[in-house]
Amino acid sequence: MKQPILLCYNLEGERLNRIRLAAMRLKIRVRPVKKEEYGKALGALCGLFPLEEEAGEPGGFDDEMLVMANFPAGMMNLLLQTMRRTGVTPVALKAVLTPTNAAWDSVRLHEEIAAEHAALSGGTGPVHGRG
Repeated sequence: MKQPILLCYNLEGERLNRIRLAAMRLKIRVRPVKKEEYGKALGALCGLFPLEEEAGEPGGFDDEMLVMANFPAGMMNLLLQTMRRTGVTPVALKAVLTPTNAAWDSVRLHEEIAAEHAALSGGTGPVHGRG
């Protein structure tokens, strides 16, 4: 099995250090993603396939976001619990790498989960499958 990896977006300083500490306790590799990498496929950022030299137009966003890849059953909950115990305030946008979103770039994933988060926070329910 591949090593678990946590992609971190727009996290820095003490906040990133606390997340890194929580992840290290669980042997999760932390990879901060630079804005210039936002146009690259998520699967490539996670090491599942080679990084393309040329990527799509990166676009951007300023929200904090976490993407978890190669997590065995239960590890996501352990990471979130460990983050809480070490004083990390929750990151609102979180996703798990899937076969479907592995080909997406960071901006597309952000758009999807930000819309989902807004729908759930606003009480309108999931946006997937809407037409």
